[in-house]
Amino acid sequence: MSPRIFLTWFVVTVVTVVLAIVVGLGRETASFDLGNGEPVFENLREDPDSPSKIEVKSRFGEFTLVRDGDDWVTPERANYPVEANDVRRLIVSLADMRYVERKTANPERFRRLEVQDIDEELADSAYVKVSNADGGVLAELIVGRPSARFFGGSSSGTYIRFPDTTDTWLVSSVTNVQTRLVPWLNREIVKIPADTVARIAIGEGEEAYVLSRADAESEFVIEGAPEGRTADPEKVRPINRALANAELEDVKQRSEFSLPDGATVAEVVTFDGLSIRAELVKEDRKQWATFEASYVGEANDTSEGANAARAAVETINARVGDWVYWVPGSVFTNLTRPVEELLTPLGPDAS
Repeated sequence: MSPRIFLTWFVVTVVTVVLAIVVGLGRETASFDLGNGEPVFENLREDPDSPSKIEVKSRFGEFTLVRDGDDWVTPERANYPVEANDVRRLIVSLADMRYVERKTANPERFRRLEVQDIDEELADSAYVKVSNADGGVLAELIVGRPSARFFGGSSSGTYIRFPDTTDTWLVSSVTNVQTRLVPWLNREIVKIPADTVARIAIGEGEEAYVLSRADAESEFVIEGAPEGRTADPEKVRPINRALANAELEDVKQRSEFSLPDGATVAEVVTFDGLSIRAELVKEDRKQWATFEASYVGEANDTSEGANAARAAVETINARVGDWVYWVPGSVFTNLTRPVEELLTPLGPDAS
């Protein structure tokens, strides 16, 4: 074969291979007419406000979300509130599902799409069942991984399988299911902005100390420090921010879990008279705390700030009154910090 003919065949071969690759990639990003896709869950799509119960199961366990009026709660945490917006997002994503393409019926390939049974070892799938108040099933499926394909230039879809079948589909709508319960919970405990804090008292007895300031522009001064020692502003700052956005790691009902002896007492008071009293203790390598709000300002103060503080007391106590919280390490550390850790270093001449 002459070099010229060889080169011609070589070029043809390369072009053929390239076209095969392009066609293969094109199939992965092919455009589908989503307008013709039938809804996967017609009843849910017609009435997305009808769900009253959601069951989620995975290799990490199982839990239930139940509608309570306009809110949602979880029986696995004594009907503790869950984030209604997160529930709404899940329901809408399921209601938006439309059939795009039937996929493999071979169980050996389910793992690739992450639609295997949840009891398989290291399964990445999630079982979801949505029911209405009468117990009617609005949606039931095994949710797999998102698809890398794109439909008509829009976002990718999700692989799903109907339980106890080999009926597997690529559907429109990206549905990510949180398979652990705690991220579903309403995690807010209290929010006390750092610039509103006037006083912080930590501890009781001889080890107690108080940080206070006249206004939000001033540095905190310390009561209860050894003579000649002052508080280091940089070390005080994390304590002042301890309740700026305190969120739970987990929660238990007070009637089922009492704090053991030896709890540290801390109180944070705002300029408007809102007091947050916390009791904190370590138990089983976790940091547990209870919280209680009260108004400690002037009784005859009818200013807007004082009235807002009184209203906040009712709101906060309604939220925290029945619960014991596993709090983040930063909250626990800063509200139990020994006074010695806040002080400026001793001078070179100190004895």
